[in-house]
Amino acid sequence: MIGERYDHELLKLAVETAMKAGAHQAIAKLVEKKNHQIRFSNSSIDVNKEWVSYHLDVFLSKKPTFSLTGKIDTVTIQDPTSDKIKSILPKQVNHLDSLPKIKFYWGMEEDTADSYPSLDLYDPGIERFHNKAPKLVKTTINSAEEAGAEDVAGVLHSKAKKIGLLTSYGNGGVYKTSHCRQTVRSFCDEESSGQSVVVSKNLSDIEKKFKKAGQRSGNLARRCTEADQGKPGSYDLIMSPTVGANVLGNLLNGANPITMLGGMSCLKGKMNESIGPNELSVIDDPLIEKGMKSRPFDDEGRRSEKTALIDKGEFINMIHNTSTANLWRFLKLIKLKFWKRPTSTSNSELGQIGMTGTEENPRTLLPSPSNYRFKAGSYSLEEMISSSTKPTIYLTSNWYTRFTNMREGEFSTVPRDAMFLIKDGEIKKPLRDLRLKGNLLDMCEKIEAIGEDLKQIKWWEVDTPTIIPHIKVKDCKFTKAKS
Repeated sequence: MIGERYDHELLKLAVETAMKAGAHQAIAKLVEKKNHQIRFSNSSIDVNKEWVSYHLDVFLSKKPTFSLTGKIDTVTIQDPTSDKIKSILPKQVNHLDSLPKIKFYWGMEEDTADSYPSLDLYDPGIERFHNKAPKLVKTTINSAEEAGAEDVAGVLHSKAKKIGLLTSYGNGGVYKTSHCRQTVRSFCDEESSGQSVVVSKNLSDIEKKFKKAGQRSGNLARRCTEADQGKPGSYDLIMSPTVGANVLGNLLNGANPITMLGGMSCLKGKMNESIGPNELSVIDDPLIEKGMKSRPFDDEGRRSEKTALIDKGEFINMIHNTSTANLWRFLKLIKLKFWKRPTSTSNSELGQIGMTGTEENPRTLLPSPSNYRFKAGSYSLEEMISSSTKPTIYLTSNWYTRFTNMREGEFSTVPRDAMFLIKDGEIKKPLRDLRLKGNLLDMCEKIEAIGEDLKQIKWWEVDTPTIIPHIKVKDCKFTKAKS
């Protein structure tokens, strides 16, 4: 059971040991988690495994005199004990002196938080979920086959986690969170497939959700048999929540100072400009209780808050942590933009600038999104389809989104599962072998309709949990997919 061996004294000991050894700032983060995974293919379970981990991350910082940036390091202690903490941390603090300063680290939250929001993020049913998970997978498979699938494949993940945090400024606390998510793909033949995604924190009606997902994926696979080769050209596009979360999620990932500084954001220079229709509004929301990455505080112990990123089509905010907010103020100051004073949006996460943590590129505190939440529109999917007078493609799933120019937002992506041609307000036939090519900003500006059917998406093509409806975009370019 998650949470029974959490020990506040370990966090306190870690911070005190680090500070006594000479660190100027420290964060101790204790994580206990239990993961369960089931993989299935050919309509049967291939892998059913569970693993438990328990570790302590300690972030350490020293700031040389008269320096704006600091020296940092992060150490992970597996299965932490008092003896391990007392043995390891002093050595790591002493090691800081030999490390270079990190240009991306400009400090952490120093003010003490008065309180944190109370969020219901944990379903106790997760503790027994792995026992009934195989039966739930079988329910998914059966419902897909009843809908017409010949073979069914996918993966089911469930996770329970407890996080304890304490900073050298006394911020932090403890909270528990849990969720499950399933991706199911149904097949009728080699070229006919349909996919559905389930993300849920509430397990009370999970069997119903899995059954519905199986039915949808099986139905999509059945409906796209004997698909015609798609004709390259310009079409209006209806993106399912799965597709929209991937495509527009890549746009929102640019609302981050790290991606902007790295030349990987097409939103650079677009602050306070209109980039979409008046109906488009998106927030970073760590407080929505159904969100997979919701939390009462960030990794600096700063109270979580909602941050509007796009409001009525206007790009108005980036996410920040304390470090990037300080850095951004300095960059604006040297440009004599004294009125530009960004502050932390409580999005700090202990991560890494590169792919691995090394002495030259250590794990540090970086701004990271929580949950992207789109504002619901007024259209149903049926209304989007019936109002489509021009040739329109309904795209239900996509894989392999790749960028030819991240700075400009130029990308292409492959429709992987069911794809349909709409003419005169009706779905006419399934299509195959097309590739969507476009520009993120251009597509955002061409949004024509936003759906009312919000759905949370998280799978291997969508890193940040995204709550999003169907979205219709005008004049999108499709080319022939390479065989």
